[in-house]
Amino acid sequence: MTNAPSAESLFKTLKAENEPWLGDVFVSLPAFERLREDVSTILYGEAGSGKTAMRLALTKEQRERIFNALWTPEPILETITSGTALAQQAMKQALSACAESLVLEGNLPQRLGESSSHIASALQWFLQNYLPFNAILYIQDQANRLPQDDLQWYLKLLEQPLPAVVKEGASFKDQIRLLLMILRAAKYERLWLTIDGIERWTPRGVGDQVEALLEAVLSTLVFFDLKEVSFKFFAPLSFKGALHKTSGVERYRSIETDLTWSVEALREMLEKRLACALSSKKASLASLSDGDEFLNWLKEYGGSSPRAWLGFTAPLVMEYQKRGKRLTSDQTREFILQHPAPLRLHRERREIWLGEKRITDCSTLEFRVLEYLSAHPGKITSLEELYYYAYKELNEVPDKGAPVWTHPKTWRGAMDNVLMRIRQKIEPDPKNPLYLVTHHGKGVELLHAET
Repeated sequence: MTNAPSAESLFKTLKAENEPWLGDVFVSLPAFERLREDVSTILYGEAGSGKTAMRLALTKEQRERIFNALWTPEPILETITSGTALAQQAMKQALSACAESLVLEGNLPQRLGESSSHIASALQWFLQNYLPFNAILYIQDQANRLPQDDLQWYLKLLEQPLPAVVKEGASFKDQIRLLLMILRAAKYERLWLTIDGIERWTPRGVGDQVEALLEAVLSTLVFFDLKEVSFKFFAPLSFKGALHKTSGVERYRSIETDLTWSVEALREMLEKRLACALSSKKASLASLSDGDEFLNWLKEYGGSSPRAWLGFTAPLVMEYQKRGKRLTSDQTREFILQHPAPLRLHRERREIWLGEKRITDCSTLEFRVLEYLSAHPGKITSLEELYYYAYKELNEVPDKGAPVWTHPKTWRGAMDNVLMRIRQKIEPDPKNPLYLVTHHGKGVELLHAET
């Protein structure tokens, strides 16, 4: 590989769109094989599970045969619509995405050359109607993204006085058929409309609108009647409940698959990136440290998340490079203690996580203690503050003598027990805590917590 990426890029700066070397480290999973089929497919996966990496690999693999248009849905905020009306607004967005993809990625000047008048008319109409603003201005605005010859090809096309080819009131299905005619002339066999980038809309409210948008498309079967068109949905797992119930799925017009990673696949992904980072085809986890200590730790706290596995391995790669040799088993154990999995709280679901490992059976009281501490990073918090927040649900310590004030003798033992129970659940060694650390005479501090 030329211009090998840095270890930091391979393990920490994880954004598939910014990884030109992705093909060298890509791992094909069973879900990817489903995506390659010429049928509409919904791929569900958590954030960071590799959905976008799969989309990019799929596009690269099929770019000569299949025109792949990326649609990133936007919420429709002007009017509240549903059903067919919402599906039509969604398809306007989708066809606009197709128009931009045609210009920027379709390679049409080379594929079409001096095209026939009816293809030129069809393309002119499509660009004029679906580019986001005036078609000539749009093309001129792409001067830094298109070769000069391509720019002039599009401008010449748009300036020609060509006859109209679309009847007024033509349906979306007919407009897609027109697009397919253009693609066939450009020697593309199929159109894949790819939907990705939905995570940015998943917060409640706006996310619900985008979910409804996709649900409307999947419920409008006319969009699935064109044999040369397939939808490829890359959807957050949280959308599965709504999309699974649509008629497009229930009537088998679209198949569903989950993006899941086995330990073997995660290790393969990790070691492919290690080979790039260390410029050695033989690089492996064993190159970094003796034994299975680190691998077992990854399994426990990295779960099935490729992003977590890579993020947790990044500092070990740096340590290996600094030392110039692999770590012994004892050094690996010490390294893990120095880089524990981050503690994070999911406040809506009242869940506690260490990396990708969920801590179960935590009481509301224990959660409130950690919630208060995580809201005050770097602060040594007195047991008195924790008691009044966790037990009494007050935001500050009351004055001595106030009706809600309680003598420390009555609650000190209970607070000590709460802290002990928390340590038993989150600490690798409760007697030598890493997360919930006591500063004698001052209070406790929460370390290694995501804020």
